[in-house]
Amino acid sequence: MTNSDSQATMQDCQADLVAALGLDEFSPDAYTSAPYLEAALEAGFDVVDLATAHNVSKRSIYRVLDRHDIDYETPPKNGPARRLWNAHPDTVPGDD
Repeated sequence: MTNSDSQATMQDCQADLVAALGLDEFSPDAYTSAPYLEAALEAGFDVVDLATAHNVSKRSIYRVLDRHDIDYETPPKNGPARRLWNAHPDTVPGDD
């Protein structure tokens, strides 16, 4: 869900989460809840979106995902694969 044209702000991510998940309001500590995380990931949000919205590190989100045994896509640890993972989608030419 991260906007590839510009870095999303915390308020934008929070508003997107509230709208997409049909929440009444944004809760800063909701990321510790397994149902919330599962719903957010299913709605297309990624770890970066969640970390930005909740003003925590990506590592914090990964830890909670692990604690609740929630499956998620793990980025490569280092090298060219890591740079490619973090690259903007338009960086690599190919079929869309």
